[in-house]
Amino acid sequence: MSPEPAPISYGELVRELGALCSAHRTGTMFIATTDNQSARIGLRDGEIVSVVFRTRRGLEAADHLRKITAGRFSFSDTVVDRGSSDDLPPTAELLALLAGEAFPLPPRPPAAPPSPPRPAAPEAARTPSASVPAAAQAALSRAQSTIEAELTEFVGPIASVLCREHIARAASAGPPFDWPALVDAIAREIGDHAKEERFKQQVLARLRDR
Repeated sequence: MSPEPAPISYGELVRELGALCSAHRTGTMFIATTDNQSARIGLRDGEIVSVVFRTRRGLEAADHLRKITAGRFSFSDTVVDRGSSDDLPPTAELLALLAGEAFPLPPRPPAAPPSPPRPAAPEAARTPSASVPAAAQAALSRAQSTIEAELTEFVGPIASVLCREHIARAASAGPPFDWPALVDAIAREIGDHAKEERFKQQVLARLRDR
């Protein structure tokens, strides 16, 4: 198994992105930051057509991407995000913005009224992962392996990073684990509805067979 590449600085990540654009590549650049965040940048014939940072898209995602310090990247010829981010400027301008120039974000829509506070969860529902029974931890670990293996088919080597936060959240909530909800949350990281549905069907079928 090849060793995991060492992280490179944010400036180097932007230069690698620029090189992919100059080479007129089509595909997806996956970025895993050193603080376990994930991003992906879609290219079509060297033009940047989509930017996703966690659940954010477009210019807002690009703005958050500028705040990372370092990370690892990989490039796949697979186009993960079929749709384009409509608010992105031309590629040359976007690369300049990512490199540190002024970054104008579109105005945000008015904020929705705050939701009423939820009643506090009972202590049993807020059990930290450290107190999860060994059998439940083992079940979650097996599920994580299954989910990561399937997700790799859709997003490549970034799958482990995308899964990590969702698995940690499930462990914090404690058993019984809501597998369909966990799989649905992870599926939304794919960014393509048809692929999300296929991923969910494959994973839930494998989880039922365990």
